[in-house]
Amino acid sequence: MKYLDRMARRIGGRPYHSAISTTFAIEFAALEEAMLPQLMASGATNILVIADERMASMSLSDGSRLPSQLGRDYALASPPIADGLFHPKIVLQLGRKGGRLFVGSANVTAAGLAGNAEAVIEIECGDEPSPEGEIVRAAWSYLHALALDRSKSATDAINWTKDRAPWLRQKGEARPVTLEDGTVMAFLTNGGRAGIGQQFLDLVGDAPVEELVVVSPYWDEDLSALKFLQQQLHAENISVLLDVANVGFPVGAVRPPEVEFRQLPRRLTGRFAHAKIFIASTNEHDHVLVGSANCTAAALGTLGQSKSNAEACIYRRLPAGRAAEALGLEESLGQDSLDPEELIQLGQTPPIPLEDLKARRPGFFELDGDILTWTVPRGIPDRGFIRLTDGDQSVIDSIAYELGSQSSSLTFRITGGRRSAVSFATVEAGPFISNRAYVTQRSALRSRRREIATGSVAKAIEIFDANSDFELWMHQAADELARADLSEIADPSYSTSRATRSPRTETKEQETRFLTYEEFMKTRVPDERSEDRQNALTGKHSDRIRQFMNDLVGQSKPPLKEDATEGDDSWLDLGDENEDAHTEVGTQRAEASEGEHEDDSSHEIWVDAKQFEKMVALYVDRLTTGEEPLGAPDVLRVRFWLMMLLHKARTAYLPNGLEASTEERGWPRMAFRVISSFFCGKRPPVRRLMIAREYTSMPADFLECWATVLWTLDAIEAALPPSPKADKFLPFVRRVRAEVAKVLGLTAFELGSDTVVNLRQAMDRTLGAKLFVDVGVDVDVGVLSLAAQTEIVTGAKNGKQS
Repeated sequence: MKYLDRMARRIGGRPYHSAISTTFAIEFAALEEAMLPQLMASGATNILVIADERMASMSLSDGSRLPSQLGRDYALASPPIADGLFHPKIVLQLGRKGGRLFVGSANVTAAGLAGNAEAVIEIECGDEPSPEGEIVRAAWSYLHALALDRSKSATDAINWTKDRAPWLRQKGEARPVTLEDGTVMAFLTNGGRAGIGQQFLDLVGDAPVEELVVVSPYWDEDLSALKFLQQQLHAENISVLLDVANVGFPVGAVRPPEVEFRQLPRRLTGRFAHAKIFIASTNEHDHVLVGSANCTAAALGTLGQSKSNAEACIYRRLPAGRAAEALGLEESLGQDSLDPEELIQLGQTPPIPLEDLKARRPGFFELDGDILTWTVPRGIPDRGFIRLTDGDQSVIDSIAYELGSQSSSLTFRITGGRRSAVSFATVEAGPFISNRAYVTQRSALRSRRREIATGSVAKAIEIFDANSDFELWMHQAADELARADLSEIADPSYSTSRATRSPRTETKEQETRFLTYEEFMKTRVPDERSEDRQNALTGKHSDRIRQFMNDLVGQSKPPLKEDATEGDDSWLDLGDENEDAHTEVGTQRAEASEGEHEDDSSHEIWVDAKQFEKMVALYVDRLTTGEEPLGAPDVLRVRFWLMMLLHKARTAYLPNGLEASTEERGWPRMAFRVISSFFCGKRPPVRRLMIAREYTSMPADFLECWATVLWTLDAIEAALPPSPKADKFLPFVRRVRAEVAKVLGLTAFELGSDTVVNLRQAMDRTLGAKLFVDVGVDVDVGVLSLAAQTEIVTGAKNGKQS
């Protein structure tokens, strides 16, 4: 199977949600047309490419076809420029149930992916402990260190991956492991104290080396790396395998006398031999090194860490004689040696202008909503202009900039309707014109990341996709989606299955990634706009519930389509919840009660108020007895129950629905319990709410919940008919409204944002029109929205208790 085809496979049908690739040279056309579709076919929606900054800059400025998906369907990052090259060639695919690692010699270019003769080793692992898993985790640790904090989009990709692959929490160490067949494997890089060359020598040990086989397209002019290996190994024979039609070996250089030349296998004729292979054979073992390292001092790390390349290789220790067979080199090693006098070295190719590329580097640009962040490179002129262009190179905007004395980054607000089309940027200052830079659309990447649902999760999603109204049993599907999101350890989480979970202790990393709601409210920037407002549920399965609820009131965008493969149908089994027996029985009773009348008109549908009361009580108990942090799915759950109760309220359209009364089984009382249990009490759960530090303004899904809470409190007052019981109950409703206003701390900007106003208007048109058709309440937005907003803002400022 070809290299690219192997990337598309799924282990046992399980998708890989993330992929990270490293490369020295990059051709964006090859990446987007050949490699990206294969990674996406494996299930990846979170894709990060790490490339040498200078080579990526050259590819964007040398007249090659420009990328169309960069910064939207995948992110690109580059490590800091060093004296050596950034040269590893890795593809790491990760999912919840395992990972796959490719380490080899292939760049992300057309030649590397399909044309050259390359050598690549593939390793697969599941989520259970295994030697292969240690190798994959070691590669993950290496890539994690490379990418984290290089840019916000790269950090997003790394954190998103980590949150959805819990088996990566076990630390991977770059140490040799023994596989089940007795062979040994190790993941080697130049990042440590010893270079790859020295690590290889240490693994070979003191056993006499009978033969050293080397395949390398590039060599030191003085063969210093080859001489270093021979000085340490004292090999009896050295076989250098090459293509006589493309000789890259410096045949005129002084070489060790043990060197013999042999022709590469005939099947590789006509293809550039770009593979890098080292085999040191002893009496008992073949020691194999395959990866990105050429036979040069910079690649093997013998020049010291500061001048060595960044490289990655896989070491294998196999039984003697096995390596040539496994790599298909038996034909070559069985041939007579070539006459060195007949070898003609190819002329040197022009060197890559790395210094010029470095001098004209533009830095990195990220657009998040309407905020453009520019990471400024060293040496850029102090004053100039940034030209922003679209994919066709039409200018969208031109921004003047001026650097301060210590400006490492600058931010700009981009106005106009075409900012979503911004794709590239150049920096111009007098005669200086930078190379072209790409602009990452961070919000587009964020919305692109979404796990492909399979099995029970796919069936739970189907529940919300296929239904046009609330049913009580749907809370089980919501629980299933919450469970799928629960394993994101960095997201302080969801309240499902809490009785069997011990309180989570936040790690230092979590503390840096998340703020309490109170901390967030002190640092956020109140903003009335909603066009670019982030959604904290993006990438979570629970976002389908939000879309479903917005659909019911005409406020949703079409959801993204997902692959859904067949899986188990056990999503109705809530297994590990302590309330399961009560919940399942209660749900079945409610279904049976409604099912008795399913063939009748809606006027004959009966809503089982007793079961609704029980389900609400279980939710409230679960919420108030928990101690662990809460996250976006918990906020969604508040809105879920309120919308459920409002949709099942008694109206002219549903005369047998939940009555508007202060009794325990009336929808106002149950809605009041949901709201007060979240916002009120000595230790209200809202105080445990955590929000990712990356959000600078209130996320859209949070605002939608707060708007639903406020609308519901208004609706309770408007819907309750006058009675002595209502007179006693309503002061508590007003008191809770004041407490909600105080806790939320929303500004007039936020209450007047499009997100809040549009949702309230939509609820007026749909739910309001049904709820109040018989009580004569004016459901115009001026009554239910504007007045409430004014009261809440005033109450929040003055601490008024109404």
